[in-house]
Amino acid sequence: MDCIGRTVTVPKDPQWVAPIYAPSAHMVAMLGDSEKIVAVTQGNKRDLLFLDIYPSIEDARTPTGGGSTNVEELFVDPVPDIIFCDSPLSSDAKMMEQIEKFGVPLVVIDFRTMAEQKYAVRLIGEIMGRQEKAAEFCDNYDETFALVTERTADIPEEDQTLVYHSINELLRTEATNSLPGEWIPQIGINLVGAAEVDEEGDGKNRISLEELMAYDPPHIIINGEDVYDYIEQSEQLHTLTAYKNGTIYLLPYGITRFAHTNSIETPLAMLWLGKTIYPERFEDIDMNEEIKNFYSRFFDTELDDEMVEQILSGRGLRSIKERESPL
Repeated sequence: MDCIGRTVTVPKDPQWVAPIYAPSAHMVAMLGDSEKIVAVTQGNKRDLLFLDIYPSIEDARTPTGGGSTNVEELFVDPVPDIIFCDSPLSSDAKMMEQIEKFGVPLVVIDFRTMAEQKYAVRLIGEIMGRQEKAAEFCDNYDETFALVTERTADIPEEDQTLVYHSINELLRTEATNSLPGEWIPQIGINLVGAAEVDEEGDGKNRISLEELMAYDPPHIIINGEDVYDYIEQSEQLHTLTAYKNGTIYLLPYGITRFAHTNSIETPLAMLWLGKTIYPERFEDIDMNEEIKNFYSRFFDTELDDEMVEQILSGRGLRSIKERESPL
C-alpha cells in the first residue's frame, strides 16, 4: 500500500522512475537509484548540493510547477515505469484520468509524522529493491531521536525553551500536524504560535506581526535566507529579545532545509536543534562530524570542512526563487 492506503501494482526492478514530489526524489537518490530518475520537481533543481552529488538529475525533466503537471512532458522518452507523487495530485480526478491512460502505476508518497516519513522511505526502498539501505536509514533515525529525547527528557514543561520557527516567510510558522511539529516539542522545546492547520486549506499556519512581537520568543529559527536578512534590515524587529541576544539562527541547508516539513535530513536537524537550544546537554556532539558521517553513510559522498561550514551557515545551497515579500 502507498502512503494514503491505496493498493498499487508496481513493476519489479523499475528502470525509469519519476519522483515528481520533491521528497520522493531525495529518497530515490539517497537509496541508490539517482540515475534512474527521469523527472523531478522544479524545486529539486534548486537544491544545489543535491545536484552536485547526483549530477544526472540535471538532465531530468521538470513536468511539475506552479501547482500543475504537464502530462505530455511526464511521458516523453524515456517513459517512467513508476511515478511517485504527492496526495494532492492523486486527488485531482482530471489529472489522474490523463495519467491512467498511459498505464504507468502511480504511488503516493505523503507524510506528516516521523512514522509516516520512515514508512515512505521503506516503501520506496521496497519498490526499488533497496530495503537494506532504507532500513539502515530508519534505524539511524530512531537511534538519533532516542538520543536527543533522552538528553532532554528531564526538562519540566514550564522550563522548556520558547522557540519560534519561521518557515519561508517571517509570519508563517509551525503546524502542529506536521513532521517538525511532531518531533520538535518532544525534544524539550515549546513552539510558540504553533497550531493545527486544515489539510484542505493551504497547509500553512500564519500569525500576525503583532502576535510575533507579543510572543517575543528568546530563540528564533529561520528557514530562508531572505527572512533572516529582512530581520537584519528591520529596525522594528530589532526590539525582539532574540535579536538583542543574538539567538536568531538560520537553519542549516544541505540537500534539504533542516527541520523543514519534508526534510530527508530530519536526524541531523534533531541533533542540530538540540545542540543549538541546549548546548550544555549536547557538548559531546560535533555537528561537523555528524554531518560528514551522515552524508558518507547515506549519500555516499565525502564532504570537506568548507562544505560542512556552508551547510551549517544555511546559505548558498539553494538557488533563489523570487518572492514578493519575506513577510
